[in-house]
Amino acid sequence: MKRYLVVLSICLLLIVGVSYIVTSYVLPQNNPIALYTATTSENKRIQQRLKELGYYKGSIDGILGSQSLSAIRKFQRDYGLSVDGIVGPKTLSALGLSGSSSSSYSATAIQQKLKNLGYYTGNIDGILGTKSLNAIRNFQRDYGLSVDGIVGPKTASALGLTSSSSSQSSSDLYLLAKCVYAEARGEPYVGQVAVAAVILNRVESPEFPNTIAGVIYQPYAFTAVSDGQINLEPDQTAYNAARDAMNGWDPTYGCLFYYNPSTATSSWIYSRQTVVTIGDHVFAL
Repeated sequence: MKRYLVVLSICLLLIVGVSYIVTSYVLPQNNPIALYTATTSENKRIQQRLKELGYYKGSIDGILGSQSLSAIRKFQRDYGLSVDGIVGPKTLSALGLSGSSSSSYSATAIQQKLKNLGYYTGNIDGILGTKSLNAIRNFQRDYGLSVDGIVGPKTASALGLTSSSSSQSSSDLYLLAKCVYAEARGEPYVGQVAVAAVILNRVESPEFPNTIAGVIYQPYAFTAVSDGQINLEPDQTAYNAARDAMNGWDPTYGCLFYYNPSTATSSWIYSRQTVVTIGDHVFAL
């Protein structure tokens, strides 16, 4: 009897031990969330953004559980991304979050500087993905800086990024917010950011004026200017959307045009390549 109890105890200990190993090592590797997020602060950023966009209803606790995973997958499904629950570079970009904390500086300005110096060979798209992050790190390594992929004050200074090249003036923010409010105040938040992003993409394009005011007031460019709605005062949501776009969030992936199919009268606009539909607007190249 005693021998039986000893054998039984050993078996139970083995079962518990194996369960612990499986739980500790196998599950995290199979957990898609763990492939990207490693810190509570990053998890909270993801939850906060998903909550702002209406996908997440839970607490901002930094724990990416079943509610967070469902929200991520629904967001990916709506944005035409791979529905895998993995918050990788593409999902981060669509969320308006970058892998590195460089949002104090214009993403396009960072990429342009790195490209001019021979560190970055990708497109100037305002998306600080893997290529941009590697370029930042290589630059930091060559210049004896902390190799963390973060464009902080020291890295920005070494790149030659100044306050004038990395931030927009309050008057630009105000005008952009006014246009967002006039053109898209009935749209979901991400749709308002998208309208602002189109304006900023035009500023960067050689086909359009190179200032926010020039783009917005270009003749016949925006209905809100023609009918006077541009003179309405923007609300806080419009300000937030404009600021997010200025900090590098582009849900349109570089689009230069948008239109509402139910009200558009120009046949030409339908010839443009459609990239994404957000709310009532189609965004195109």
